[in-house]
Amino acid sequence: MATHIRLQRTGRKRQASFRIVVTDVNEQRDGPAIETLGTYNPRTEPSIVRLDAAASLNWLYEGAQPTDTVISIFRKTGVWQKYQAGETADSLEETVVTLGPAPGEQKTSRRAAVAAEAQKLRAVEVAAAKQLADESAKEAAKKAAAEAKAAAAAAEEAASAEAEEAVEEAAEEVEEVAAEAEEAVEEAAEEVEEVAAEAEETAAAAAEEVEEVAAEAEETVEEAAEEVEEVAAEAEEAVEEAAEEVEEIAAEAEEAVEEAAEEVEEAAAEAEEVAGEEEEKKD
Repeated sequence: MATHIRLQRTGRKRQASFRIVVTDVNEQRDGPAIETLGTYNPRTEPSIVRLDAAASLNWLYEGAQPTDTVISIFRKTGVWQKYQAGETADSLEETVVTLGPAPGEQKTSRRAAVAAEAQKLRAVEVAAAKQLADESAKEAAKKAAAEAKAAAAAAEEAASAEAEEAVEEAAEEVEEVAAEAEEAVEEAAEEVEEVAAEAEETAAAAAEEVEEVAAEAEETVEEAAEEVEEVAAEAEEAVEEAAEEVEEIAAEAEEAVEEAAEEVEEAAAEAEEVAGEEEEKKD
């Protein structure tokens, strides 16, 4: 059976300590150990090692392959030198080797101190990132509101311009109809004069023609008046439609502002969630 001698982590988060164990190479990293050879605590200065040297030598001679870190521990305890020299466990003066400070004299290792400082820096970075995300979200909300307000103003201005153009066009059409009516009256007057001239020869015929022309002129004036009323009604409808379009555009702009605010809130929540995930990953 092929075996490894490696470290197996124990202890709480950021309070790591290790067991020196023998495991089957086919087992998972956190699988069961065949035998525990000792313990290793790197969080003190110097680090603490307690090792069963006799059992370690026996496993080395059986072909167990130690990791680089375990080889370093074996060198500190002298086991590796005895293995390379071919000495057996019977030659050991101490079967269990202990290295490190005595109880009460332990000091936190530089690596542990650096890790604690790094944790504080990560907390500061996370807080700064969250603050930056909040400020970015506020700026985005202000920008979206300003853009929506500008869009609403532009839409209202465009609608007002369209309504004004519609009114001007209606006024121009009224003027055109009035001019045409005036021309028709003038033409009728000319015809009356012609009829009057002809009436010198036939008074009765001229009188009848005058009445007919007058009737036609009256109809023309009435038609012109009706056309003026229709144009005025169309202009009024155009103004009402333009007002409705302005209201619709304003409603759409308000919805756009609300959607932008919701998107900003979602972006802030996602930023906070991403910051939390990054902190978990760093941990």
